[in-house]
Amino acid sequence: MANNNHDKMVKAVLKIYAPPSGGGTDPGTFLEEISLQFNPAEISLVKEVSWARHQARSAEHTAMPEFLGSRPRTLSMNVMLDEKDKQGQSVDRRVKRLMEHCVPTEYSRGNELPSPPWVSFHWGTFESVSFLAFLSRVKATYTRFSAQGDPLRAVCEVTLEEIGTAIKGQNPTSGSPTSRDSYTFVQGDSLQSVATRQSGRPGDWRAVAALNGIDDPSKIRPGHELLLPSSTGQ
Repeated sequence: MANNNHDKMVKAVLKIYAPPSGGGTDPGTFLEEISLQFNPAEISLVKEVSWARHQARSAEHTAMPEFLGSRPRTLSMNVMLDEKDKQGQSVDRRVKRLMEHCVPTEYSRGNELPSPPWVSFHWGTFESVSFLAFLSRVKATYTRFSAQGDPLRAVCEVTLEEIGTAIKGQNPTSGSPTSRDSYTFVQGDSLQSVATRQSGRPGDWRAVAALNGIDDPSKIRPGHELLLPSSTGQ
């Protein structure tokens, strides 16, 4: 008898994790797995980098661009929800469930480190789309209703944005500057957010600034690599 394991339908899932309690780079406790009712028909994966060209007056040719850093990956797909699923949850409840994962968790708000859950998408052996992210956008379009006005079908445009991680020093036992933790500044970062991610204390940004000789934090550009004080990198 032929083996039909290769023909078995594999469901795409979203794995939901609590954000790190101390502002680290690893996800917290696993919370739940959301199995998609229908596998996506299309998936869009985007990776971009930042370059800058500085104008040179009276130059015959354009100047060489300066690499500023990598931007986070984004993953977009349409998720279709139709009537009640196997658990008996309505379309309305499942849309709310997705949107709830776009807002900070109650625990993170209580710790004054507000963060939405961390999310990763998984579908069989599809590796390039599986990375730690957060839900940056959920747009629901309702397309079918009951006579009583209850939504029976919805298409949700879902976008995940990569979280990224800090870059570790290569030799943690050495006293040289290269053994310290480091972090590559990306678009949207601030010294406060970097300090919070590493130590959970936004006020540590002053120590980061002092270590890197930064007088004006507003002038830091994406791609700038920051050394982190040992007390902040713990």
